[in-house]
Amino acid sequence: MDFVKTAPLSPRLHEPLRAALREKPPGAMTVFPDDLSRDELQALVEHGVAPLVYAAVQTPFLRTEAIRAAALEPLRAEDLRRVLEALAARGVEAVLMKGTPLAYQIYPAPELRPRGDTDLLIAVDAIRPAREAMSALGFTERTTSGDEHGLRQTTFTRAGGFGVEHAYDVHWAVTNSPVFASVLPFAEVRANAVAVPALGPHARALAPVDALLLACVHRVAHHHDSDRLIWLVDVALLRGRMTPDEHRRFWELAAEGRVVAICARAVELADEWMSRPAHDRAGDWLSREQIDRYEPSRVFLDRDITEGGVMLANLRALSWPDRLRRMRQLAFPPRSFMLETFQPRSRAALPWLYLYRAGRGIARLFRGVGAR
Repeated sequence: MDFVKTAPLSPRLHEPLRAALREKPPGAMTVFPDDLSRDELQALVEHGVAPLVYAAVQTPFLRTEAIRAAALEPLRAEDLRRVLEALAARGVEAVLMKGTPLAYQIYPAPELRPRGDTDLLIAVDAIRPAREAMSALGFTERTTSGDEHGLRQTTFTRAGGFGVEHAYDVHWAVTNSPVFASVLPFAEVRANAVAVPALGPHARALAPVDALLLACVHRVAHHHDSDRLIWLVDVALLRGRMTPDEHRRFWELAAEGRVVAICARAVELADEWMSRPAHDRAGDWLSREQIDRYEPSRVFLDRDITEGGVMLANLRALSWPDRLRRMRQLAFPPRSFMLETFQPRSRAALPWLYLYRAGRGIARLFRGVGAR
């Protein structure tokens, strides 16, 4: 789990932020502090809302971030078109997910939705041709630990023009956690995918219902209920565009995937930050039994959980053979991963590095997931 520990938002910014994010009638003005400190500016950047706030209030303190986002967007979009074309040429059906498609689907302008990489979802049997396509384009694949039940994605990076690094996370499951294995299988995602014309003829993305489910799950399954604000803006904007039938289907999928509590948490926080009245909550579409039943995923909402607790929850979601396989992979990652990670002067040091890594891993089991 990669907990995203963002800088805290100053209490004095809460109401101005809500006002800036709130949908306003034409001509309405939002008052925002004109004496932002360096820490407050950094917090707005880390929460991913700097360009969005600048678009609402034009405070000069955020102008640089807004200009940077606007300058990077066309470069990233053009690179993505080429990647999608190369994947399609090798028969790889890729579905865009998370920030990049949302930037073009639900935001007034794509540069208002910052993101550090582009996420693609593919079928597990398309991994090899996807690697071939990315390699042919000059991308380098990041070495991983080989933990197949804890890392269901791989990352490709390439330096582009104007000093821009292009990064793609290619997933064969929507989350890395086995607890969420039943949420949004690729076959269903692919069948429901929608076109994103602005990103080329090969650009398809999660349908609104699927995108909302992933937005709610992602902030908890991967980031342990992180309070990063832009993820809540995603949730609110998606919900604001959905029909009653889509809201119903969303909650049905949440119940099927046993993630009702996680989704309810995200929806509640999103409505609060976006100053929206409660609507289409779980109780409007699900029975009390569906809402209250046991969900293994609820453990991820525990802010005091340790990394050992997270590992235990994920192991319980696996069969015994897969549990043993994962433990073996965690204890003995590939030599290439160890050499790249530790960069020893001699390969003779590898046995000691394996012992060191094992000891460090055991110590981490007792640490809270938010303590990194």
